Amino acid sequence: MAARGPSPLFSRLIHRIYFNNSAVAHFFSQRARPAGILLVLLIPITWTLMPMYSLGPVYQLRGMIFAMLTISILWLLFRKARVTTTRRLPRLATAGEPLQYHIIIHNTGKRTVSGANFLEMVPDNRPSRELFTNSREPGEEHRNIFDRTFCFYRWEWLQKSLTLFSSKPSSFIRPLAPGEHTKIPLTIVPKKRGIIILRDLRIFLPDPLGIFQRCSSAHSSEDKLIVLPHRYRIPQLHLPGSARFQLGGEALSNTIGQSGDFTSVREYRPGDPLRHIHWKSWARTGKPIVKEYEDVFFPRYGLILDTFASAEQADLFEEAISVAASFAVSIDTRESLLDLMFVHDEAFVFSSGRGEDRVDSILEVLAGVNSEPRADFDALQKLVLQYRDELTASICVFTGWCQQRRDTVERLHRAGMELKVFSICHSLEEADQLQQLFPSPITVHWLRAGHVEADLSINAS
Repeated sequence: MAARGPSPLFSRLIHRIYFNNSAVAHFFSQRARPAGILLVLLIPITWTLMPMYSLGPVYQLRGMIFAMLTISILWLLFRKARVTTTRRLPRLATAGEPLQYHIIIHNTGKRTVSGANFLEMVPDNRPSRELFTNSREPGEEHRNIFDRTFCFYRWEWLQKSLTLFSSKPSSFIRPLAPGEHTKIPLTIVPKKRGIIILRDLRIFLPDPLGIFQRCSSAHSSEDKLIVLPHRYRIPQLHLPGSARFQLGGEALSNTIGQSGDFTSVREYRPGDPLRHIHWKSWARTGKPIVKEYEDVFFPRYGLILDTFASAEQADLFEEAISVAASFAVSIDTRESLLDLMFVHDEAFVFSSGRGEDRVDSILEVLAGVNSEPRADFDALQKLVLQYRDELTASICVFTGWCQQRRDTVERLHRAGMELKVFSICHSLEEADQLQQLFPSPITVHWLRAGHVEADLSINAS
């Protein structure tokens, strides 16, 4: 029997407590420096020691602490700066990898700005009341009754999942006179794929004692950053199948490999492109003559992504996205075509390679793909089978394993398609159980969440 959580009324109450406490903690964490935190903690200690030790040094210590705190707070009342900032951002970043960019700081005030540093603020990551009440932390049913009642670990888990990036303060800038400008680097680490809107850049102005600091907005515009999925290193791929004739020939092949070399001339036929006209022959014969090119053969691969995942499979789905992105960058699209196929409300196909978009376009698509809780494997099968005669081979990336996924592989295999199947799982024990329950007609390569790169090095070659 599943363990019951707190009542909805109690969940709303503790959500309000966590929500407000988080705001207060965030406010003070941005304004109290380490020395200030230490001094604040010393206040109750000195009060505790007073009844025990009636000594002058204790009173002196307490007085000195209050004096330093008072000086620091009063100083901050007059510590001001007026600046505008401009970000110099790259268009793309990668989840989990540090991104360094620069900001241009312009002093628009009447005072010299000195001893200041900057920080890119993380957007509010506090979960809503509905999300907190209706979510369940993975493994929450195994926690003790106290943790299940107060749900603090659920709150922490949700905050972590909603954190878009982490950041650190910049180094202190040089003194900046009115009207001057300077450029400094900032670094953030995107935590998840998708689109990040940077809109809250702050300037910190510490007091001379290093106890507290003023936190003000450094006026800046909103900037958008596309975060691509994390990619894993994959050994050299050996995909089954052979090159197929690609309709379009020379137009798709450009000048690489079998580039559709000029072989002969013939009379013009309706539909021939004008750029194939052989003008010298037309001038000599008085009839339109076109150049003929040899047929072009090169491989075309399908990358089939399973987007059907429930909320409990969110971690597996994110790993599936990363695996698909890893294969997308590992296939040499200079000598081939790559088609990304998935279903989300409707069927989608995105191509890259010879004569098509760059592989970066597929990565950008993967950065924005969301899971689809309603499974429609029939639509996925129909989509892939439309291209079965054009595809050399296909890589299937599944989020978990079940009867429907097994039936999908079987139907594509019966249609004569060359497949390489990967499935994300939590553990090898789980994979063995699923394989016994739903045996696949071809080999399934299992990738454990959290150990994907190691498993890919074994199973991808």
